[in-house]
Amino acid sequence: MKFNTIFMTMTLQLPIPEKGLDFPLMRALEKRRSKRKWKNEPLSNQELSNLLWAACGITMAETKKSKSKRTVPSATNSQAIKIYVALKKGLFLYNEKNHELIQILSENIIPSIGNQKMIQSAPVGLIYVSDYSKMKGYLSKKDEDRKWFVSATETGCISQNVYLYCASAKLNTVIIGLVNRNKLHEIMGLKEHEKVVYTQAVGKSPDD
Repeated sequence: MKFNTIFMTMTLQLPIPEKGLDFPLMRALEKRRSKRKWKNEPLSNQELSNLLWAACGITMAETKKSKSKRTVPSATNSQAIKIYVALKKGLFLYNEKNHELIQILSENIIPSIGNQKMIQSAPVGLIYVSDYSKMKGYLSKKDEDRKWFVSATETGCISQNVYLYCASAKLNTVIIGLVNRNKLHEIMGLKEHEKVVYTQAVGKSPDD
C-alpha cells in the first residue's frame, strides 16, 4: 500500500540549532537509555532542530575542493544515510544542507515505523534510509552485503548521536530493528537503490 502523494508540498525551515547547550558529554553517556514511553505531545521546532543537527547536521560547509562534513562519519564520506521524519502531520525528509524539512507525504505513517504497539504512539519517528547510489569509489563496486554493512554502521553512529542528545534534553528514544522494511519502503515510495535500515522513536519523557 502506497499513500496518495498528491498534496501541496511544504518546506519547514528549522531554527538554528542550539550548539551551546550546557550538558556534559560524560553525563549524557551515563544517562543514555532505550525508553519506550513518552508524553502525548509533539516536539517543538527547536527540539527537532537540535535533534536532527545532532543526528547528522552539517559541521563544515562544502567547498570547491571538498565535500561537506557531518556530525557522523561515513565511508568515503558518501553520506549515504538520509533521515526521514515521521510526524503526525506527515512525512518529511531532513535536508541537512539547508537545515530544513521537506514534506514527502501528508499522512501519519508513525504506526508503520515498528512492529511493537508502544512504538506506534511516538510523537516522532526517525527513518534511516541508505541511498546506495551515493556510495562512490570502492563502495560502488562492492556487493549488497558490503553496502548494507556500511549503511548499518553509519546508521549506528547517527542513532547514538540521537541517544546522546535525547539524554541531555529530557527526551526518550529507542532504536527499532523490528521493522517491516518492505511495507515501509512501499509506503514511502522509495526507489530500488534506497533501503530502510532502522527506525527510531522519540518523544518527551513523561517523568519530567
